[in-house]
Amino acid sequence: MTLPVLSTNTIINLPVDGTRPIDQVVIKVVNNGSAGAFCYITGLSNSVSPQAIFVEELFELQYQETLSKTYVMVEDLFQFNFVYSQEQMKIQVFLVDAEGVWTAVDLEVFQVSRITSEIRDNVTVTSTDFAAISFMRRPGFAIPQGLAAEIRPAALDVMSKRPVRYMVVAGGTLDGTFENYPTPTTAIPVTDTALLVNYTCTTVTGGKVIMQGTGSGISGAYANLAVNLLNERLSYEFHDEPVTLVVNSLSGGDDLAVTFKMSEQW
Repeated sequence: MTLPVLSTNTIINLPVDGTRPIDQVVIKVVNNGSAGAFCYITGLSNSVSPQAIFVEELFELQYQETLSKTYVMVEDLFQFNFVYSQEQMKIQVFLVDAEGVWTAVDLEVFQVSRITSEIRDNVTVTSTDFAAISFMRRPGFAIPQGLAAEIRPAALDVMSKRPVRYMVVAGGTLDGTFENYPTPTTAIPVTDTALLVNYTCTTVTGGKVIMQGTGSGISGAYANLAVNLLNERLSYEFHDEPVTLVVNSLSGGDDLAVTFKMSEQW
């Protein structure tokens, strides 16, 4: 399920007899979810082309926390957009006139998302666990282009000739190096993803297994194992820790090709 982006769309605030119909905008946010969540607010002036940002705030709300924001309006045409990381976060916008009368605004839902993936081939494995591909959130990803409200494992593919075991491991310490996109196999502009990828890793120490499984192989030919992780509804904190696809062979040595995919909901 894709998390929504909410928008007021364009609101007209042209002066009438020297007085603007909207004196203030009050935004109330409540986190009804089961954990802390982020909300990103932008206020856009639509009186110019391209739009100009006059409000830009990113904040965290803890479980059952409520926050109220008030903005004085001097724009002729404006809109507010909201991106948030918990489905149960609720947002209400009120327009306040010079007399102090509050009017609620209906918010429109629109959605933006992407699947970020990496491929690694010629992965030589034995019965020992092999960390094939790892992702982690990129701390320096710029607002507003890179605010990923939610990031979680989406899918994996493993091509093998022998029976194979796979695990998705959250956290832990890896060798290799986390890098920005694009990579030698994946042409994703660095501004289009909030993820770093490590495709030179071999081991992960510590961490926790959040799901695992097995797949069959075909002697002398490749069999493809495809797993939809979105159906598993994997959930964990993905602020500072990596998530890693780990594979090994259940029947002698093998050479694998693997793909690991992450869902980014903006």
